[in-house]
Amino acid sequence: MIENAYTSALKSLKGKTIAIVYIFEKEDAKGFEHYHVWKSDIISGWLNAVQELECLPFILDVRTFVQKAIGRTLPVIDFVINLNCGSCALSSMSLVPSICSFISVPCIPCDAVSIVTGENKRISNLLASAMNLNVPKDLDSSITDGVYRPLNLGSSIGVRRGLVAENVCNGVYQEFIFGYDVTIPLAYNPYINDLDLFPPVAYIPKSCDPNWMYDEVEKINDNSFTILPMLNISERLKKKLIEFAKLFPIQTFGRIDARIKITEKKISEKVADVVLTLDNLYFIEINPMPTIEKEDSFDYALSAAKKNENHNFYNSANTYDTFVKNPSINGFLLSCSMIAFSTTKY
Repeated sequence: MIENAYTSALKSLKGKTIAIVYIFEKEDAKGFEHYHVWKSDIISGWLNAVQELECLPFILDVRTFVQKAIGRTLPVIDFVINLNCGSCALSSMSLVPSICSFISVPCIPCDAVSIVTGENKRISNLLASAMNLNVPKDLDSSITDGVYRPLNLGSSIGVRRGLVAENVCNGVYQEFIFGYDVTIPLAYNPYINDLDLFPPVAYIPKSCDPNWMYDEVEKINDNSFTILPMLNISERLKKKLIEFAKLFPIQTFGRIDARIKITEKKISEKVADVVLTLDNLYFIEINPMPTIEKEDSFDYALSAAKKNENHNFYNSANTYDTFVKNPSINGFLLSCSMIAFSTTKY
């Protein structure tokens, strides 16, 4: 898609009605207790994105959305942004996209199939192995220095070094990879009409200790590491990760988390110059419903892509910035997602 076609596609998005579906903070009905309550900055980020594209927002909670959908009292909706993120029951996370499928409305960022396959770490690990990606080997519960990851939980909930024996069936327990964490955002790129990778983003501990990991505690503390975009990734690995993401299938945007293995006792200060390859990357998980907010992985990655004219997202990201006022990461991803649905059969 060349620039004129892309700007025409952006113009065609104006006036669309976009529902933002989320959980009320005081929602206490049975069945809703296991969902995350989104912070106002997450919801407002998407609301601003809708306005950014000169679309019409329709904000409602999950229960109202389901009731209106079943009762056929919803207004005409062109797209749904699903902020119904679960923290306990994986099967419940597919509620909103399942309803969207029932009423034939595209759901952003993904459908129910993507959620139940991508969020389940055992399934995603098996698929990663089948794609010949490196996956940390499974450990016996008698080994104490592995990494435990709950099977269906997101947001790094429950991730830790070591294993409590009774939890072995409720998650994956794998070898610890000495090195550092990296997350690789991906999204539909209108310029190439295909899924594409943003620059990977590394989480480097200030101690430069390869024993450090981005677990639940560190995610909450949010002050012991530096986020560093990386621009060097082999074409072979890039192609493999895109093929892998399409298995779930991710159509709009998502994120792959991994560990970069090193043999040195300290993480190099020149991490930005490291070339990510199939050999040094170890798959951890894929997230088909990543949180999008300012100064997070997608935001850092997009900023890096816009500064590098050799990156695939350089043209689309910079064209978008000239097309709208006050461009944001949410707005760019929303526009890419809407265009993705218009170029593929839903």
